[in-house]
Amino acid sequence: MNDFVGAARSLVNVTAKGRSLDAAWDKGATPLAREITYGVIRQYYSLGAIVDELVKKPLPDKHVDIRLLVMAGLYSIEHIRRPHYASVNDVVEAAAVIGKDWAKGLVNGVLRSYLRRREQGFGDALKTPLARWNHPRWMIEAVQAAWPAQWEAVLGANNQHAPMTLRVNLSRTSREEYLARLARAEIEAIAGEVAPTSVYLRTPIPVSSLPGFDEGMVSVQDEASQLAAVVLGAGSEDRVLDACAAPGGKTCHILEAAPGVNVTALDVDADRIRQIRQNLRRLSLECEVVEADLLTWSAPPFDRILLDAPCSATGIIRRHPDIKLLRRQSDIDKLSNAQNGLLDAAFRLLKRGGVLVYSTCSILPAENGAVVSRFIDRHKDAIISPIEADWGIATDVGRQLLPTTDRHDGFYYARIRRA
Repeated sequence: MNDFVGAARSLVNVTAKGRSLDAAWDKGATPLAREITYGVIRQYYSLGAIVDELVKKPLPDKHVDIRLLVMAGLYSIEHIRRPHYASVNDVVEAAAVIGKDWAKGLVNGVLRSYLRRREQGFGDALKTPLARWNHPRWMIEAVQAAWPAQWEAVLGANNQHAPMTLRVNLSRTSREEYLARLARAEIEAIAGEVAPTSVYLRTPIPVSSLPGFDEGMVSVQDEASQLAAVVLGAGSEDRVLDACAAPGGKTCHILEAAPGVNVTALDVDADRIRQIRQNLRRLSLECEVVEADLLTWSAPPFDRILLDAPCSATGIIRRHPDIKLLRRQSDIDKLSNAQNGLLDAAFRLLKRGGVLVYSTCSILPAENGAVVSRFIDRHKDAIISPIEADWGIATDVGRQLLPTTDRHDGFYYARIRRA
């Protein structure tokens, strides 16, 4: 199939139908189509500004697929190693394949016009905040307000490819031994800087090519996410609840870090519960897995609870660039209200003297420090337990990691003790 057809259909599913990229892939999307789709979404606003500059008459919404085809062609010209004429010809052909022969001349004309003008640039069209940073305006303003000294670095990092990061199972091997094993396999890798289990690959590879993957020696997990088990600090004698556990990476890390620990992995989503079980099987780990809603579920109290709450995911845009197009400013209040409810429900299940770790992959204070502060105000027996660490940025009630260009994602942690 023409690569641009698969890309355009996948892009329509995201931009016009509101589907996440994971659910948006056209059945005919080739690896190249996926690369183009990711690229267009990362550069959606700047590519759109160029199209608006080149198309004399704006296309109506019913022809959004043609607009996206042109954007895919622009991305291919700039970033895919193939002759420019091949990209132009394939995009023109794609217009016919999707049943819009009338647009072949338009697509051809716009792309050839771009080739003539690309050296002189597009001046003012790319100077707007949206086109410069490739984020929606509300998100740019929210990050500026939250992180006035770091906002440019954060937005820039969001538009990069995320590295492939591994979590070494220290109950099976040491990080140094695993790095040596990678070196023997001629896989370039370096140790992470903040999580003692983390390893970065110079170049992503299929997990099937990772030494010891099938034997449970290593898993794929971002370095910031690996800190959850560290901050929780569960011991082998503890009863632990992973309250929003799917897909199970943090559950498995807790089990690896404290052999013998009694863990319950809870999630409300039946499909994602299956992912937890799959991860446990591959790593030869065991724990209780429960499909239930934390808001109504009851159990004897736990020594330690991890609540990795559903959030805006603004810290992991590198991995999921569709967040920039799908997330709305109005979502943040809804999410923070839900997070408050989940915190209350989790705290109800915590023993006196027990520890609850609240985490999100958001970089917005409204979902992080503000949620925890309101929770502390509501519960007089809840006490902030400071996280003493040399990673991230200390806030009033936790620590925030911001997304980086070639290292960890954005993540927030707060630790709460029950008096």
